Parts: sequence; C-alpha cells; structure tokens
Amino acid sequence: MLIATGAGKATIAKAIAHESGATFFSISSSDLISKRLGEGEKLVKTLFAVAAYQAPSIVFIDEIDSMLTHRRAEDDAIRRMKSEFLVQLDGAVNRREGRVFVIGA
Repeated sequence: MLIATGAGKATIAKAIAHESGATFFSISSSDLISKRLGEGEKLVKTLFAVAAYQAPSIVFIDEIDSMLTHRRAEDDAIRRMKSEFLVQLDGAVNRREGRVFVIGA
C-alpha cells in the first residue's frame, strides 16, 4: 500500500496500536542513524528490547526507505546499524512470545 506524505501514516499506526491494546513506538529512521561506531546498533537493540518488554507492541518507523537503501558507499557505522536492524526485525518476526509488530512507512 502506498500512502502519500502527510496523509496520517503515524496516526493510522497509532490507531492500530490503540485498537489492539498494544504499546506504540513511533520513530523516524533518522533517529536510528548515527555516524558513531556502535551507537546506531545500540539504539536499534534498545528499541526492540523495550518493545519486547512492553509487548504486545507496535514499532512504527517513518521513512524506513531512507534507512534501508543500498549498502554501496556508506560508512561502516551505518552498514552495521542496518545489519542489526535486520537481525532484530528477523527476531521480532520469529519470536512468538514477544509479539512485536513492525510497521514501516
């Protein structure tokens, strides 16, 4: 589904969380990207750990496409953060007891 900018994507995700009784986390992809080595990875790990602790929860990541672009000419810190995000995302999908849902826009 494609929804234009300013169309209330975060509001829709928040309504889903409210109706399902889930804890809602809203974050922009730029909040997770850091040039410092290890900081972005730590932020991603912490986000998913807190979401799992507060489960059921919905993690809404706005502008996820800017975070998960091709890995060509980027520095090591951003590449490692992306790898950690994919590991955590895979864990959220495969972890039955955690019930962490991720919505990317």
